Amino acid sequence: MHQPDTTRKRAAALTAMVIWAALVLGLYYWVHKPLTPPLMRALGGALLDVVTAAVCVALAGGLGRRLLRPLDLSDWSIPERAAGAALVGLGALSLLIFAVGVVVLHALSMIALAVLVAVLTRADLAAWLRDLGAWAQNGLPRDGWTRFLAISVLVLLVAALILSTLPPSKWDVLTYHLAGPEGYADHGRFYAMPHNHFLGFPQLVDTLYAAEIAVTGRLTSGGPLHCLIGALALLLTGGYAARHAGRTAGWLAAALIITPVTIWLEMTFAYVDLMPMGLAMVGLAVAGSWNDTRSRNRYLVLLGAVAGFAMGTKYTALWLGAGLGLLVLWLGRTDGWRALVRYGLIYGITAALVTLPWLVRNAAWYDNPVYPFVFDAGEMDALRRDWYSQPESGLIYRPAEAWQIPIMPLAATVFGVEGSGTYSTDIGPLFVILLPLLALTWAQLAAAERAMIRQALVLAGVMTACWVASAAVGSYMNIQTRLVLYIFPPLAVVAALALESLRRLPDKPLNLGFVLRAMVGLVIVFALIDGARIVVTSGIHAYYSAEDDYQDAFMAHKLGWHYEAIIRQVNTLPPGSCVRLLWEPRSLYCDETRVSCRPDSLMDAWYYARRTVGGGDPAAIAAAWQADGDPDYLLVYEFGRRYERDHSDQYDPADWAAWDVFVADHLDEVWRGGNADDDIQYILYTWRRSPENPIQ
Repeated sequence: MHQPDTTRKRAAALTAMVIWAALVLGLYYWVHKPLTPPLMRALGGALLDVVTAAVCVALAGGLGRRLLRPLDLSDWSIPERAAGAALVGLGALSLLIFAVGVVVLHALSMIALAVLVAVLTRADLAAWLRDLGAWAQNGLPRDGWTRFLAISVLVLLVAALILSTLPPSKWDVLTYHLAGPEGYADHGRFYAMPHNHFLGFPQLVDTLYAAEIAVTGRLTSGGPLHCLIGALALLLTGGYAARHAGRTAGWLAAALIITPVTIWLEMTFAYVDLMPMGLAMVGLAVAGSWNDTRSRNRYLVLLGAVAGFAMGTKYTALWLGAGLGLLVLWLGRTDGWRALVRYGLIYGITAALVTLPWLVRNAAWYDNPVYPFVFDAGEMDALRRDWYSQPESGLIYRPAEAWQIPIMPLAATVFGVEGSGTYSTDIGPLFVILLPLLALTWAQLAAAERAMIRQALVLAGVMTACWVASAAVGSYMNIQTRLVLYIFPPLAVVAALALESLRRLPDKPLNLGFVLRAMVGLVIVFALIDGARIVVTSGIHAYYSAEDDYQDAFMAHKLGWHYEAIIRQVNTLPPGSCVRLLWEPRSLYCDETRVSCRPDSLMDAWYYARRTVGGGDPAAIAAAWQADGDPDYLLVYEFGRRYERDHSDQYDPADWAAWDVFVADHLDEVWRGGNADDDIQYILYTWRRSPENPIQ
């Protein structure tokens, strides 16, 4: 009869112990805080950015699936359908954002648009999420080699996503990829921003960034979105390869895409190059489906839309448009000339219509549909176009380098270094190693495999030929492999199939497949090591340090003297100050609520003034610049000025002598920063108040 009392006492004791444990735990972590407020802000902000990017991709997935519903894509694998729909949907979503944002770009307008898209496509959105979940439930492969490939791809992808949450610090991001979207969001609509010729480029992806910034107010939201776009490109490339050559080939194709340093780094910041990469694979898959049916024009319309979305992302995706168009003509070569004309018209007109909004925008804003190229318009005239485009500067005009023309893919592989050198891009060694294997195994391939390889090689071959020709006879800038990263997904599929096809050869006298798989594994291990090094040296320790100054510590680590010059010097000038930047196009971190920064986007302000203002007289330039927008200060990127002085053949010695006179007679130094007296990075000047400079 004492059992109820015993039970109550035991329950009371247990409750007391739980309360005691919770009290001690609370007191302990009140002192030993594992999550400080700064760390919570950093982690919470990163989570918000990733969720924002994921919502954008999910909305695009539903929208894209709705747009693709009229097509029969049942032969595509689940990852192809999911990634293809999302990439097409991102293009369509960007056009919707631009249409709304021309009128009002605000958090409420963007949220309303997102809700409307979600409601109208709710069934397709749910189906898209189910497809993605069904693919993920397959889990990792059990085969050791395939499992190694899958884990390596996922580790690199997760590492890239983590790095993408850090504040932007890359040159092009600070110059225009986020500087433009931030300006649009601050202005409350899309408009013709002055003093930045880069904003005349097509802006399909940058428009998505602008919508994110308008909603969250965070510059860090763009990086995770670009990373997820890269993940879609991987998913589509791997899915396409797996459908044609098996699961191992799928993971290998994805590994071939993500292991090159340049492509992996692209996933860590808010650039735009990964979108054309994904669209190239959408185009290849759609072309294959069209070739299998040939009776439906809807595939051609979609193919044209894919090309239009790519060319709406960046001008250099023109070669992707050309490649897809010629692939259509090649596939339809036996249908007669009338059919070819019809195919070409359907494809070309659709591509032109989808690209048209960006051309119309430029025509309305800058009086030039292809601004800043070809025509005199806006702030671009013949002198500035020649400065920027450098016509007739290609390899054929450089005797010491012209030998690279016939072997550019090999030269780009060997000499390409990320961020430096001629090609400025590291594409890794595996494409050049694996593609020639086709010569050994071609006879063992099935007819369907050969047909797929031909299609991929025609597409990649046309794009490669266009790249080589533009670098040879056009501008020297065109040699950068980064401009044509969309060549590599089709090549990754072919390379993966080529390596897997070696399993069909005899193991003796040499198991070539085993040897090359070992080499591929070594390259992947090196990529993992290199990725770990980049993560460790990225400054991530400072940003997620849980210290109060985590943002300042990270920015100082990544931007060095640029951070000091802009954040601590320019942004603390008297409110309303106007600052002209010289040899410095990066203006993202200028606090436009306090000061007005005029970037030197072409880095030609002094060169141009010397040839257009008062015969190049320093006094005339000083008077003109003071009268033009009434700038109060000049921030000179001394490192950039010295580099141009020592390396550019477009200036002449008189330009630098005139600069010295300009500084001595018309400017007073306010601040300078650098590592030593002989390594000054920035100098901040104000106008000298004197009888010789009456305009103040």
